[in-house]
Amino acid sequence: MKSSRLLSLLLFAFSILFLAPEAQAQKNGSNYREFPAYGFEFKPLKDFLDVPSDAQKKAAGVIGTLKAERGPQIKTESNERFEFNPSCSVIQVIPKAATTDGDSSGGGLRGRAKTEEGEDAAGKEYVQMLFGAALRREEFKLVKPEISEFKAKNIVGKREIIQTFVVYNVGALDMIFDVYTFQMPDYKIVFVWDYPADKKLANNWKKAVEKSMKTFRTNVEDIEISSVRNVDSESNYEDLIEFHGTEVEQTPGWRLVEVPTKQYLIKTNSDDQKTVNEVIKRLEASRRLFEADFPPTTPITSISIVRLCGTQDDFKAYGGVGDNVGGYFSPSSEELVLFFGESGKEETMGVMTHESFHQYSHFLFNRSKAHRWFDEGHGDYYGAWKMKGKELAPNKDMKGGYARTPIIKRMVREESVPPLKKHIRMEHSTWQSGGVESYAQSFSIIYFLREGARGKVKNKYWQDEYVDIIPNYMTSLNDGYQEAYQEIVDGAQKQLEIMQAAGAEFEELESARQRIKRPWDFLNIDLPNRQLELRAKAMEDSWGKIDELEFEDLWLQYVDDEM
Repeated sequence: MKSSRLLSLLLFAFSILFLAPEAQAQKNGSNYREFPAYGFEFKPLKDFLDVPSDAQKKAAGVIGTLKAERGPQIKTESNERFEFNPSCSVIQVIPKAATTDGDSSGGGLRGRAKTEEGEDAAGKEYVQMLFGAALRREEFKLVKPEISEFKAKNIVGKREIIQTFVVYNVGALDMIFDVYTFQMPDYKIVFVWDYPADKKLANNWKKAVEKSMKTFRTNVEDIEISSVRNVDSESNYEDLIEFHGTEVEQTPGWRLVEVPTKQYLIKTNSDDQKTVNEVIKRLEASRRLFEADFPPTTPITSISIVRLCGTQDDFKAYGGVGDNVGGYFSPSSEELVLFFGESGKEETMGVMTHESFHQYSHFLFNRSKAHRWFDEGHGDYYGAWKMKGKELAPNKDMKGGYARTPIIKRMVREESVPPLKKHIRMEHSTWQSGGVESYAQSFSIIYFLREGARGKVKNKYWQDEYVDIIPNYMTSLNDGYQEAYQEIVDGAQKQLEIMQAAGAEFEELESARQRIKRPWDFLNIDLPNRQLELRAKAMEDSWGKIDELEFEDLWLQYVDDEM
């Protein structure tokens, strides 16, 4: 009798432990989530977290992303179980005509998701836009949504329930995309909810989502739209402040922080101002160090955007990355993304300097890529430096899991170091496939070159001509890119003049204008082989001037003896 009662208690405890988060995730929240720049608000489900939209989502028109902090345990097609966290993407959709009338402002909506002029995009199109890579396309094409009218607080919309098969990295399963569309005066607001199609779960999620959507209400008279429509890193500082300030206000808990040099803008949801101040101090010290070691040929006027997440969960939700990522720089958005975790502040600060070097190098080479040995090697080299007063001072290696010296020394002992000639000429994907060993090898090469240039490498390992390798590489690569960009600009200017004289349409003219404004975006389109040629020439102008086999012998001896 006692054992039976004990078993019942254990089963009850088990059900609370494993089922409560799932049930809780399907309850409605009690607070409205406002979208002040878009004239509406609604009550999300309880324990759904706000996740800022990344550059890719913004380009698709996503103005808000909410994700369940916890979700149900579900089975994949292969009977594997994992926790699935349902989410809700909020999209602003405007008619295509509103962005092709020659008005560069686009009414504040330029670059958002667009429909064909005079037509409504179906819910399947929004699902395709957000989840296209995961959908089994042939099956998805045959899906017929359940479509019905839907009444919210003060507006009538449309609901489309779409069930289809999805392939995620954790496994394949049937999913439901619950799409709600509401027509605002000048644009549509679309909600795309996703949750498992499992019969035991789907009905509860459908009801919970429907209840949430019934709280949707418009307040168009309260819209607060920034007067600045579109910016990039080259925009003037005041416009960037206004644009990014308005943008962070759309996600509760986030704020914009200025820095004294006005070279960075920090977006953060951390309330630890002491840590934020330390980030600012190290960021600006890193920038001074980079400018001293890599003086740009022309002043870098670009403002660097840094997103500092308060927790690792916030970081993972925003970037869609795993546990083994400590920070990253995105060349497409030009944003540096970081978080402060439990691994220790010193280690995290090292990651920040490493990634901020990538951001600096991005602008140094006018948004063009250097070889990985140069970019990642320098990131690790500077990431190891420590703050002394207001400046960074040299240090031998980064801390914890980012330490490279033990790895390269093991590789030397085991004679597993890839040939220098091959390593320094690797393209990005090949270099990356080498994993942490590639990082360690590139770090040791840069450490040897940088410390030698500072007079810290013994003469028995060092040749005077080695000091010119990095400067010659940079000069050749930078000059080559500038010539290529000028070629693109000159061609676009001639094309623009011809098209204007012929009375070309706005979209045709805009293509040429974009090439003049952002030639780096068109390098691989207009001059498809030029980048490889420039990188090969940079190697010849730098490493080609020394005896690489002799360098390899001396560098490996230095690693074995001195590092």
